[in-house]
Amino acid sequence: MIDNPTEALRGVVLAFADDEHMIGSRHANWIGLGPFLEEDLAFCSIAQDELGHALALYDLIVPSDQIDRFALLRHPSAYRSCTLAELECASWDLALVRHWLYDRAEQLRWQALRHSSVPELAGLARQVDREEAFHRSHARMYLERITADPEAKERVRRALALLAPDATSLWAPPDYEPAALAEGITETSSDELAAAWRSLIEADRVDFGLDDVGVELTAPPTPRTARSPGFDEFHASLGEVISLDPAAVW
Repeated sequence: MIDNPTEALRGVVLAFADDEHMIGSRHANWIGLGPFLEEDLAFCSIAQDELGHALALYDLIVPSDQIDRFALLRHPSAYRSCTLAELECASWDLALVRHWLYDRAEQLRWQALRHSSVPELAGLARQVDREEAFHRSHARMYLERITADPEAKERVRRALALLAPDATSLWAPPDYEPAALAEGITETSSDELAAAWRSLIEADRVDFGLDDVGVELTAPPTPRTARSPGFDEFHASLGEVISLDPAAVW
């Protein structure tokens, strides 16, 4: 843990860590349920990476022996994850499109931290680059392949239209963002990242032949203090084992 992290550092790291935790856990729901074995293994690997990134981020602001309880046993109102990361995405189409939207955003978020004034955070941002490159490559190659089929492309279109209203929740600013920018913790504001993300997504949509979909990615982001429908049940499932004996040493 970093000694005496500022409120601004905690705000930036907590929002990112909670997003990584939730997206990793939601991806993990697909283990054993992927459309074929190769994809099942790939999604399992991506889920594991994201959960590892969440752990590394929590470790910057939480004592190591308290991370499990912090990650799993906080009250739902204490989380700062975005709606897109929390959603169930019960169909494969939705899970895949969410994977693409989220990892394009994650690319920009890590880049904004590579020259952070906090050396530990900057080092972590550079460290995860190889894993994140695989995540983005996986999403892109998969979508390029399936959108070549008209029926599959239509399913992707529908999934994108369904997720678009919640996708901008990625860019709800973390707590104390103005201070984080002033302190050099991050180089780029959420609004600036959102604009860069939209440009990446629009370019991808052209490549995938999805640019004719009537979808706008400009909705005001849902605040990070708001929990998504079904979050309480999801949260309870995450803490099901540790809740049996919160004092146990694992």
